[in-house]
Amino acid sequence: MPQFVRGADIQGIPPGTARVLRIRGREIALFNADGTFYAVKNSCPHRGFSLDRGAVQDGVVTCPGHGWQFDLRTGDSVDHPPAGIRCYRVEIRQGW
Repeated sequence: MPQFVRGADIQGIPPGTARVLRIRGREIALFNADGTFYAVKNSCPHRGFSLDRGAVQDGVVTCPGHGWQFDLRTGDSVDHPPAGIRCYRVEIRQGW
């Protein structure tokens, strides 16, 4: 059963940006995509570039290294299936 882990104060993550979190030994990028928050493994499967530095548009993050794109809702690759990224459930509790 999944456990709730406090990650970050969402007030510090403006729309269109991300924050890197380290949770249980994992590096996770928490994105604010126009007020909706998504958490994904912070590593592109192609070359390991940090996805938190990528541009986000319409719920899709673009890897800053080679331009691979991933749907933040599903983790699926938009342009290089079957590559994908790990997604984590996000729950907002009292601004956290």
